[in-house]
Amino acid sequence: MNQTQFQSFWEQLKAPLKNQWEQFTNEDLVQIQGDLATFNSKVDTRYSEKEDEVKKWANRRYAHWSGWYEGYEDRKSIA
Repeated sequence: MNQTQFQSFWEQLKAPLKNQWEQFTNEDLVQIQGDLATFNSKVDTRYSEKEDEVKKWANRRYAHWSGWYEGYEDRKSIA
């Protein structure tokens, strides 16, 4: 996702982001304010070992929100 996409998606992303990735603080969310570079920096700071996982999670949520699913396969439920 690029800066324009991230900025338009930010309001829908921030609450699930905080719920899923609890190391993000409220201050982090205020600082990010739809800026992809700041988001990437905060991901690196909070989740350096899981950086790819967090970004993939955010991209997958954007894909679902925007209706652009190509390349983002849903997790298969295990029954």
